[in-house]
Amino acid sequence: MSRSSIRAGMLLALAGVCGAAAAQPTPPPQALPPPEASHPLDTLLAELDDLRSTVDALRRALALAKLETAEIQRERDELWQFIQDHDQLGRDFEQYEAIKAATELQERRRLSEASREQHEAARLKRTARQRAARADRDRRRDQMQRVQRYRDAGFTPLGFDVYLSDAAFNYRTDDGLSTRLDWNGLTGHFIRVYPWADRIDFSSMTLSGSVLNASEIVRDIGIAVTFFDEQGSQVGGEIIQVSNARPDVPYPFTTTLDMALNRPFASTTTYVLYADPSDPAAVP
Repeated sequence: MSRSSIRAGMLLALAGVCGAAAAQPTPPPQALPPPEASHPLDTLLAELDDLRSTVDALRRALALAKLETAEIQRERDELWQFIQDHDQLGRDFEQYEAIKAATELQERRRLSEASREQHEAARLKRTARQRAARADRDRRRDQMQRVQRYRDAGFTPLGFDVYLSDAAFNYRTDDGLSTRLDWNGLTGHFIRVYPWADRIDFSSMTLSGSVLNASEIVRDIGIAVTFFDEQGSQVGGEIIQVSNARPDVPYPFTTTLDMALNRPFASTTTYVLYADPSDPAAVP
C-alpha cells in the first residue's frame, strides 16, 4: 500500500468521524489511540533524502575548501616570489641608489664646472672687449693728437697716413722778377699776390711744399697735384714722389710745371696716388 492510499483513507475516515460527531452529541473526551507505525520504505526514502542532502552539502563544502586551498596556495606562491624578489631587487635598488647618487653628484660637478667655465669665458671675453675698446680709444686719441699736432705744424691729411704741408705757388714776371700767390685750401681761393706786377707769366709755376709719412710700414709715396680753371678744366698737374720716407719726417720738394693758363688757376686737388710699404709682406 502506498503512502497516498493511506493518506486518502485517513482523510475519508476523518471526514466520516466529523460528520457523525456533528450529528451526535459530543461524547466525553477519551484517550487518543496510538499513532500507526510508519512503513519501512518510507523510512528508507526519508533517510535517502537526508543522505542526498548531506552529500550535496559535503560536496559544496569540499568545493569551497578546494577554492580556499587554491587561493591560499596562490597567495603563498606570491608571497614567496615577493620575498625572493625583495631579496634580489632590494640589493639592486641599493646599488641603483648608490649609482644614481654618484651620477647626480658627477652631473652637479659637471654643471658647476661648465657654469664656472662659462662665467670665466664671459669674463675673459668681457675683459678682452674692454681692452680692445680701451686700445681703440687710445689709438683714436693718439691719432687725433697726432693729426692735431700735424695740423698745428701746417700739414693736411690726404689719407693713407700721408700729409701735405701748405704749398707755395710762384710765377715769373716779364721783368725777370718773381711774384708769389698765397692759396687758401680751406676757402678755395687766393689770399694775396705780392709783390704785384703788371705783367705775370702764368704759363710757368713753381710749386713748393713738404710731404710727411705717418705710417710705420709705408715707405714709397706718390702724390698727385692737379689745377683747374673756372670751368673745371685741368690746366696743370704734377706728381710728387718720395722714396723710402721715414715716419714723422717731413720731406720738402720744389718743382716747376707748365700751366695751360694765362691767369691764376681757380682750384686745385691733391690726392695720394700710392702709399706702398718697403716690404709687401709686412702689410697686415
